[in-house]
Amino acid sequence: MSRLEKALKRAKQDRDDKGASVVETRQKLTDLEYTQTRVEKASEAVLRKSGVLTPSIPPAIIEQYNLLRVRVLEALSKDGYNSILVASPGQDEGKTFTAVNLAVSLAREKTRTVLLIDTDLRRPAVHSYFGLSQEPGLYEHLTRGVPLSELLINPGTPRLTLLPAGKSEQYPSDFLNAPAMHSFVREVKERYPDRYIIFDSPPLLGFSDALYLSRFADGVIIVVRSQETKEEDLQRSLELLRDRPILGTVLNGVRSEFAEWRGYEKYYQ
Repeated sequence: MSRLEKALKRAKQDRDDKGASVVETRQKLTDLEYTQTRVEKASEAVLRKSGVLTPSIPPAIIEQYNLLRVRVLEALSKDGYNSILVASPGQDEGKTFTAVNLAVSLAREKTRTVLLIDTDLRRPAVHSYFGLSQEPGLYEHLTRGVPLSELLINPGTPRLTLLPAGKSEQYPSDFLNAPAMHSFVREVKERYPDRYIIFDSPPLLGFSDALYLSRFADGVIIVVRSQETKEEDLQRSLELLRDRPILGTVLNGVRSEFAEWRGYEKYYQ
């Protein structure tokens, strides 16, 4: 066999090995079983009431989050990033709602897993979207060293893991910039290269927490509510984050008519 033939054979073998590795990775993620993470399956009724993406949600809404997912993936993949901070100027503008549904949408990518971390220690809410009680979480890990394996929860959605905020007993900003937080972020960002991380942040205006947290994320999404968020508040938020990579702004609470989708519902079942 000539050197050229040997080289071609090696190249083919390398391609076959790489292809087999990709297929094996996809298969592992598709058939993922949780052995060290607690599984608490959220009921369909709870998810539907909370507005979490389920088959019963109008297809038009699901597609909006699919579009957001595509934009986020494009922005992150350009630089090999894997973490997002979801924030808003003030309260009740839909940041947690957006973080939860973006996490669910990303988890539907069968070659990736998602870790959704509730870092709003002042007003935790991620757990409630899945019908969970307020349990120990990030706060207990940072302040008491509780292992993550005892705190992580799979809500029944494949490839999605939650880390609740926990029950904070002191001002969050006192330890969000502490060495324990830096070590935690480094661990979750580097342990699994195929995992996306979403931080649900406290509001940007009024607290310093989100500014600390923005240093840990590769990109920031700002959520505003239609006809409620003031333009000056958005401008102030953008100014606070002027040195951080902003992936975009999500306009929440827009009224739409989904009637034109009714004839296509069967394609989304």
